[in-house]
Amino acid sequence: MPLDREPYFFLSYARRDDREDAFVGRFYADLVAELDRMGADCSGQAPFRDVDRIHLGADWERTLGREVGHCRALVALCSHAYVNSVYCGKEWAAFQARLAEYRDETDIDVPALIPVMWTPVRGALPPQVARYQYSEPAMGKEYTEQGLMGLMRTDPAGRHYRAVLELVARRVKYAADRFRLPRAEQLDLTTVRSPFQGYELAEPAERSTGHVRVFVAAGVANRLPPGRGRHDYYGRTPLDWTPYHPPVHPTAAHRAQRVIIEEGCTTSLEVVDQDLGSKLDEAMRNNQTSVLLVDAWAAREMPYRAPLADYDKQNHPVTGVLVPCHEADEESNTAELWQDVSQVFQRNWMRRNDAYDPLFRVQVDKDHFDSRLAVMVTVAQSRLMENAIPWRLPAGPPAPPMPGLSVPASPLPDNGGTAAPAGPPPPQKDPDDDD
Repeated sequence: MPLDREPYFFLSYARRDDREDAFVGRFYADLVAELDRMGADCSGQAPFRDVDRIHLGADWERTLGREVGHCRALVALCSHAYVNSVYCGKEWAAFQARLAEYRDETDIDVPALIPVMWTPVRGALPPQVARYQYSEPAMGKEYTEQGLMGLMRTDPAGRHYRAVLELVARRVKYAADRFRLPRAEQLDLTTVRSPFQGYELAEPAERSTGHVRVFVAAGVANRLPPGRGRHDYYGRTPLDWTPYHPPVHPTAAHRAQRVIIEEGCTTSLEVVDQDLGSKLDEAMRNNQTSVLLVDAWAAREMPYRAPLADYDKQNHPVTGVLVPCHEADEESNTAELWQDVSQVFQRNWMRRNDAYDPLFRVQVDKDHFDSRLAVMVTVAQSRLMENAIPWRLPAGPPAPPMPGLSVPASPLPDNGGTAAPAGPPPPQKDPDDDD
């Protein structure tokens, strides 16, 4: 790094929150783009994110220390994992020390440490975090309830996410353009103590469990779809389909189930058949969401074309469609193939890969399969909750009569006797009472 380099901002986050970098990477790119839209000049002082700036063979600890010791602002994605990360705490403490040094020299508190609520945190935050305001009214209650990653899951291009993004970008630009913090030269993070040590936060609340029915439409090895020449993507049944070959996971169905389970849902597998439409309707009546995993080659012909085309004509608001495509599969990267698929999904094709509606994804490569499916499941679950049909208990037998007091009957007189006293005589009506 050049000696005069001062990263416009440093993104501090816990990798455990987003191991596949689907949401952190998107937020980082969106934040840089928003800063550019606001006129911030980041070209000479590129922002820092570890996966972009730490290369193979580099001394990552030394690089982190150098960047956090020179950056103009620090954006911290706060979460349960962040507070429990030793190195996130070290980055926080090192930057906070630079703020303290500037305050001692100028008596100015620079708002350059910008915390973002990435996921909601249960329990009291460490004092070093709690002293910073991470929410403003303009961010909306959705942000405080779901956190920024929650907004990205449910509405990745919606107004709530955009509002938070714009405000964070504005705070970064203000701090980076107006102030120059003292540098921490030769900062050694191994000597920095995390201020979060000793604080144990409760685990995040478990998400409510839903059920996702996964329907697979794919070819088989002994009867390849017309025009398909490669056998290695297929197996004995449609559930053995491996669109990314060689597969990281045994099958697309297995990989999808793993993603869905990690999203806190249960799942089941089925093969698409002529009853697909009625099964999707049944799933929604049972408060279940659905995902269709579709092989582009198999979708063009029977037995899948008709039920998929029928699905396309109906309204299934809590069903997602994901069509994988391997970048190394030369056969599947032809315009003719995708033109045919567009004829199967004529109605939904108009919204393919729409950032505002993540339930219809086509040509999904292996690096984005998990993240696209995770977002799809979350959005479908959210829509389902908005329109869920309340469960009612089945009708049972009629309820027994309410219990009441019973007065024993007076014993009947025998032939020669007199009746037993029947108790006090009934009250007589007062002649002065109204009729």
